Amino acid sequence: MKKLMVTALVLLLVANAGFAERLFDYRGMFPADRDSNAKITNYILLKKGARIRFEIEEQGHGTTEKITITKVQLTSDTSVSFEETSGIQNLDLPETGIYEITLVPDAKAQGEIRFILKVNDISDEKPAADSIQAVSQKPSEVAVKIAADTSPATLTASSSDGLSGAIEKQPDLPVTVATSATDVTASTQLTIANETASSAVASHVFPEISQVAVASVALVDGSGQALPVLQAPAAGWFINPFVGLKFVADSINLMSEQDRQKQIKIFTCSIDGSQSTVKGNFFSPEPDVLMFLPQAVVPGAVYYVEIFDISGTKINSSRIESMPELAVEFLPTGSDLTVRIWWQQQTNLLANPTGQMLALNNCDVVINVDGKSLLQLTSEQTRQPVGTFAGINWRARPYALELELPLSLISGECSVEILAAVDGAEQKMSAYKADWQKASVQAVPDDFSNVVAFDDEIYKKPSEEFSIASFSIRAQLPDETKFAVEKSFLIVDSSADSNVSWPQDVVWDENGSLWVLDSQLRRISNFNDKGQIRTSFGNRGDSQGAFGLPVALAQKNSTLFVSDTARHAIHKFTTDGLFVVSIFSGSDAGVAIDLPGGICFRKEEMWIADRGTSRILCFNQQGGFLGSFGSTSSAPIDAPVSVRADQDSLFILEKNGLVKKFSPMGQFDATFQSGSSDGSGLEVDSWGGVWVCDAGQFRVLRFSRNGATLCELKAPPAPKPWLPTSVAVRADGKIAVADAENKMLHIFTPTD
Repeated sequence: MKKLMVTALVLLLVANAGFAERLFDYRGMFPADRDSNAKITNYILLKKGARIRFEIEEQGHGTTEKITITKVQLTSDTSVSFEETSGIQNLDLPETGIYEITLVPDAKAQGEIRFILKVNDISDEKPAADSIQAVSQKPSEVAVKIAADTSPATLTASSSDGLSGAIEKQPDLPVTVATSATDVTASTQLTIANETASSAVASHVFPEISQVAVASVALVDGSGQALPVLQAPAAGWFINPFVGLKFVADSINLMSEQDRQKQIKIFTCSIDGSQSTVKGNFFSPEPDVLMFLPQAVVPGAVYYVEIFDISGTKINSSRIESMPELAVEFLPTGSDLTVRIWWQQQTNLLANPTGQMLALNNCDVVINVDGKSLLQLTSEQTRQPVGTFAGINWRARPYALELELPLSLISGECSVEILAAVDGAEQKMSAYKADWQKASVQAVPDDFSNVVAFDDEIYKKPSEEFSIASFSIRAQLPDETKFAVEKSFLIVDSSADSNVSWPQDVVWDENGSLWVLDSQLRRISNFNDKGQIRTSFGNRGDSQGAFGLPVALAQKNSTLFVSDTARHAIHKFTTDGLFVVSIFSGSDAGVAIDLPGGICFRKEEMWIADRGTSRILCFNQQGGFLGSFGSTSSAPIDAPVSVRADQDSLFILEKNGLVKKFSPMGQFDATFQSGSSDGSGLEVDSWGGVWVCDAGQFRVLRFSRNGATLCELKAPPAPKPWLPTSVAVRADGKIAVADAENKMLHIFTPTD
């Protein structure tokens, strides 16, 4: 049985802000496979003298006794505590502070419990007879730190990494952040200066922010105002995209939005030299700590943090870099092997060290030959324009580092590993690793098929032959809509390819063209809807950019993502066919990739169905692992082959033909049987339709969200009965279906 983790929620309410009758609602869930000691712990800042009433409702069933609040305790002084095993409903508060609220389920309650906790301020009402008093009240000893009450600290010399000063450690809050999407979820409401803003604590699972030590910083300006201090990332370390930036100061979590905008400025340098404010969310996981999580961490970007006092005087500034997306190329030339480590320039940022990384900062490069260490370049060496050691030369270029190794030093294999200093890690961690075999002809694995590998040349037809017709986004596509064949065309141009071709996946590009993945030719091709081809690339093997057995494809922001079941990886390419990076399993990141299948995007999150582990994995577009969820006793997931998303839900197609609907946090919602005997293609359109390819019964069906059959695509004219393996829906209602039997692509259009 999986252990039920506790999701910490800190609800911040400014003490002098106007309190509404309803302070906040918290929606949570106890899973069916919870432990006997399961509990959920939340945190809320409450005002001295307030009278609070707790109400708990089970979703769809009204007031419930299945869940009770057994304890409410002031975190800054644990002697101020309210305890009642039968449940706390009303209480009078002796002090202002952050209170820990503990909810537990009834031991006799069975199954999943979804509930809503409502916290109401009933100060205007008369004290209730059942109001609970604190076990011990010591108002004079309550450790609520106010900046104005603290004496100024002795300031030490400032540096580019933040102010240094006296830091007083506070006891760590008993906070644990959910590490599985099947665990409890939470939502946060912030009430600041009479303005309320709601935001999700997490649409996916973050690493344990609670591991960062709680600190109270006694740095103040002349007026007694506490000054924010940037504590993380540390000097010379990259931003951790899962954690972001950490600021500490006395009562910083109570800072108003207006003061925060005055005192904390985070920006990058745009291509024209102007400053561009970084978008993101501030939140407080614990007292005296304020975290900033950027909406997107731009690879290779330089971030600036400036701290001001309340009067607007700049106190300090810091420069922070983000890790670029690295790629490695091996280029044998004559008697040398050139190893090129490179990353792409960010065209929207200033093209110098002020705006983005030009040199490989904060990274070590390790060269291993035939299993033995040959050379390790430190970050100081990689920043130098040129260097040499034992016959190995290196030189730095903007956005690249090139090394020349004599081939005579290599008998069989050469590997390159880049170690990076990422904030939060105890030491530099492996950020990228690539291998090269000296043998000119590498053995082809024989466990995929006996097909001869296709060459990896990218070929293009003249640009004037390839055009994409403009299209308009369709507002409605009624359930009763029927479809007719508009055009069918071959995706192979030779009889040799036709004998082995197997078009496995098709997706619409954001520009309106089509990408087709052929799993047996190991080829990705780009067509317009008339059948004209623009480019094609791919080859078979286990080197960088090569495919083992590609089975699924997705496109996002001029980038292609490919699931490769044989190599247990996700490969990333540009739409021009240039290899970028591969995502593999990683013990450091806690992700296991076995047999990845369907890929989709929900906002900026990349979701992958892994048939081998029966889990749904979540990554960001840079390949950073964000979390996953899998089977539970109440919602088993069996051999998921594909996943698709809309704004609110994830739809999973299993090999047995079942379509299951989950929340992005892994909460099961609904299921229906598509009838497919060998579940393959899945698509979710924006008008309420769920599409499934049923190759076993030679059909493509459209269902409603609740599983009602809406329509069936008729088999198009073709030499053989069609075998649909994938379906894709464009924003104007056009449907593309990959036909593996006829090696064709069929385009359908609505008949209305």
